[in-house]
Amino acid sequence: MMLILQLKKRIEILEAQIKEQDQKINDLLIRLSVPQANLPVTTKEKKTAFVKPTVVEIYEYACEKLSNDDALKFTEKFHAHYEANGWKVGRNPMKDWKAAVRKWDLSTFATTNQNTKIKNGKFDSDAAQRIYNDAQHYTKG
Repeated sequence: MMLILQLKKRIEILEAQIKEQDQKINDLLIRLSVPQANLPVTTKEKKTAFVKPTVVEIYEYACEKLSNDDALKFTEKFHAHYEANGWKVGRNPMKDWKAAVRKWDLSTFATTNQNTKIKNGKFDSDAAQRIYNDAQHYTKG
C-alpha cells in the first residue's frame, strides 16, 4: 500500500513538471509570435461555396490588366456570358471566377495602341492586316 501511495505522489510530481514545461514553452512561443504547440493544426482548408461576383468586382479585377474602357467592355461580355450559362465552365459549376477571367484572352479587349504595333523598329504585319481588314469592312458596310 505504501508503494502505491509513493507511485501516485511521483506521478503527481511528474504531471506538475510537464504542465510547468508546457507553460514555459507556450510563453516562449507567444513571445516569438508562433502559434502555440498544443493547438490543433489544420492541414486541410475548408472549401467555401462559390459566390457569383458582382459586376463591380469583375470590373475592378479587369482594371488591373486593362484600361478602364477596355475593362468595361470585358466586364459586360464576361458577366453576360457566365450569367447566361449559369456560372458554369463547360458542364461543371464555376469554382473560381478570377481564374476564369485570367483564362479569357484579354488581348481581344485591349484597343489601346492596337493599330500601331512595332516590332524591332518595323511595322507589325499583323497590325497592318487588321487595319486593312477594318478598312475593307468599313468600305463595304
